[in-house]
Amino acid sequence: MMKTEVPTNGELPISKTAGHRRGAVIQDYDEKSWEHRHEDGSSGKQGKRSLFRRPGVIVAIAVLAIAGIGYGAFAMFHSFTHESTDDAFIDVHFVSVAPKIAGRVAVMHVDDNQLVKKGDVLVEIDPRDFQVALAQAKATLAKDKATQVQANVNEKRAQDLFTKKVISTQERDTNVATSDSSKAAVAADEAAVEQAELNLGYSKVIAPVDGYVTKEAVATGDYVQVGQALMSLVPPRVWVIANFKETQLRNMQPGQPVDISVDAYPSLKLRGRVDSIQAGSGAAFSMLPPENATGNYVKVVQRVPVKIVLDEEQQVQRVLGPGMSVVPTVTVSDVAGALVTIVGIAIALALGVIVGAALWIGRVRRVQG
Repeated sequence: MMKTEVPTNGELPISKTAGHRRGAVIQDYDEKSWEHRHEDGSSGKQGKRSLFRRPGVIVAIAVLAIAGIGYGAFAMFHSFTHESTDDAFIDVHFVSVAPKIAGRVAVMHVDDNQLVKKGDVLVEIDPRDFQVALAQAKATLAKDKATQVQANVNEKRAQDLFTKKVISTQERDTNVATSDSSKAAVAADEAAVEQAELNLGYSKVIAPVDGYVTKEAVATGDYVQVGQALMSLVPPRVWVIANFKETQLRNMQPGQPVDISVDAYPSLKLRGRVDSIQAGSGAAFSMLPPENATGNYVKVVQRVPVKIVLDEEQQVQRVLGPGMSVVPTVTVSDVAGALVTIVGIAIALALGVIVGAALWIGRVRRVQG
């Protein structure tokens, strides 16, 4: 048998069986690919399209953008119409209780943190020494009153005898002087009796105002001196001292409403109003005020104390004492005008987002069609 050589131009020869099998595989792949495209109603590339070409994703992005516009509008509105600071504290003029007499404490009627009313007895000092002093003053007064009566009688008799020229002028003047001296002695005794009665009354230390007992520094049996601090009373009427930055005072003025949150009671929301603004920064009234004219100068934003009083009709039902931290928010401008402006801007931006999303969805659908 003779072999026939077929030129292949350097390529390996391919048998008819191998060529037939390769053609069948290609034809089978084309048929399956055609069937897959016609069963789905679209090409295989459609499943791999970009996220930004899907209408659901576009709508979700538009919703998020509108929500962001709403939040930004709210934040802008709040920043335009309100000023707030966390450098604020409860303040009050607390009253220091001190005795007007010296003595030993006999009875304590109060304890720490107790609420007392004006006129309540807080401390009793042993009154026996003052009772004795009062009795002595009254006895002296009675004695001098008797002396005064005798002096008055002698003065009257001397006047009659002098008129009849029985006694000399010197004797008459002596009786008149004795009568005047007795009157002065009686007046002094009456003052002494009054002072003794006051001292006896001072043996009971009375609450000068309504308030809570704090810093109690005395106990039964202690010997106290005049003016010694026994305790302090914190009145229930308090206010807020807020140290705002000087750049925050541009639109702030007395009478503006304030919302107050207390750090100790997060659920407690108080209302108040700006009462006054201190004439000067807090640093200017410190123990060591800054001397800006000496050394190198570095500008620092100063803080100015602002007094905020609470509305009277509120029932706080909580203990608010000096030093407690609060966060006041002052409404410093026209809310209605700012609201109209910012809402208008927000609506315009939201409409722009909606129109842009609609146009993009329409474009995607046209491309797919």
